[in-house]
Amino acid sequence: MLPGVTVTSASADAPSRRSEPRLGHRLEHPDREAEARQPFYRRFPVWFPFAVYGLSRIWVLIAGIVLARTQIALPIGTANIRIFYPSPESPGYWTVMSGWDGQWYRVIAEQGYPAVLPRAGWGGIDMNPWAFFPVFPMTVGAIMKVTGLPFEIVGPLLSTLLGFVAMHLLFKLVDEAVGRWEAIVAVTATSFYIASVAFSASYTESAALLLVVTVMLLLRARRYAWVVVALLALSLTRNVVIAMVPVIIAHAVVRWRQHDEGAHPVRFRWGMAALAAYAATLTFLWPTIVSIGTDTPDAYNQTMLAWNIETKLKLYLWWGLLYDYWGIAGQVLGVLGVAGFTWFMLSKNSWRWGPEIWGWAGAYPAYIILVTSTTPSRVRYAMLAFPFTLIIAWFLKLPWWRRYRYWLLLGIVLLGAAQMWYWLQHYLVIENLTDDLYP
Repeated sequence: MLPGVTVTSASADAPSRRSEPRLGHRLEHPDREAEARQPFYRRFPVWFPFAVYGLSRIWVLIAGIVLARTQIALPIGTANIRIFYPSPESPGYWTVMSGWDGQWYRVIAEQGYPAVLPRAGWGGIDMNPWAFFPVFPMTVGAIMKVTGLPFEIVGPLLSTLLGFVAMHLLFKLVDEAVGRWEAIVAVTATSFYIASVAFSASYTESAALLLVVTVMLLLRARRYAWVVVALLALSLTRNVVIAMVPVIIAHAVVRWRQHDEGAHPVRFRWGMAALAAYAATLTFLWPTIVSIGTDTPDAYNQTMLAWNIETKLKLYLWWGLLYDYWGIAGQVLGVLGVAGFTWFMLSKNSWRWGPEIWGWAGAYPAYIILVTSTTPSRVRYAMLAFPFTLIIAWFLKLPWWRRYRYWLLLGIVLLGAAQMWYWLQHYLVIENLTDDLYP
């Protein structure tokens, strides 16, 4: 028997061996009281997410070591890409995992943010570190000072370690809110998502996922004072805190509908309204800090324009992208996809996720479509949309292939591993300097 897998007593409604593998039933129907009495490291919710995520990180390490050999030399002044820290041909795993945005985080970790915004040749504000949020690079910088280790080591290692914690808490959240099978799928599919390579790079995905899941766990535990702190940290890690407003509202509405507002319901409602307003206000925290730090009004928006990123609704960009890729058929499929997702979100299949996950499942995809640009980074942004893995879990448990769901999940792992190799090769390693570095 697997460590941490306990068996419940047989019942009349338990699936038969003909309809469901015995191991699957044991995994998904644990005796949680017996599980809680086991040593921490033997509990399935502990070792399983660590093992799955660890396996995916080993795969990234292997792929990174192999593919780093194909990266070209990148001196300062290289065309089509900003290079602050030159590297030779075949620079090795650590350098590759600290490239692209990692260079900007390294500038922040080693030098901090500039007091004066640089100007481009045409007179506008040039690309600069203020476009990047401070929690991850400042933490890396602090660790570098304490340990004396270089950024190329600390950045990827910190990101990877934060990913371990994020996967543990993700499993805990989904296991408690939805169920054991869904938690298994959520951790597995997220760990082997095509862009999950970024969990091992000097990027903010690990920290952002950790904080998103932490906010939801704290909401479920009704520890609202700590929610305030977690939202503040999230607002200085990634610009996604606005998507937490519907999560807070959904949490409050469900408590209201269930007559579970405590001894002071009016106070609770005002408190939830204040918390939602606080999360919305935090969206402007970093832009305000940038303006104060540089003594330049609207400095953040002007900085983002250096990347051709405008701070306005961008639905039209996605509509155009569908047409550019697949024409009218792509736009029709896009509308059908949104309609299908909306139907699923309004069905009982998603209501059982609980208000926190349900709220994020609707708010974050809407945020991506309405706020983010259609750059290649959109694949990476989708890493925080982990509720989509719960749709996969639901789909794999449909009667047609329920019996084979673990084999199908293994197929998702293998397909994901191949996609991770592709993403690392084409989106992180630089093999040429064509006009379009991305495929």
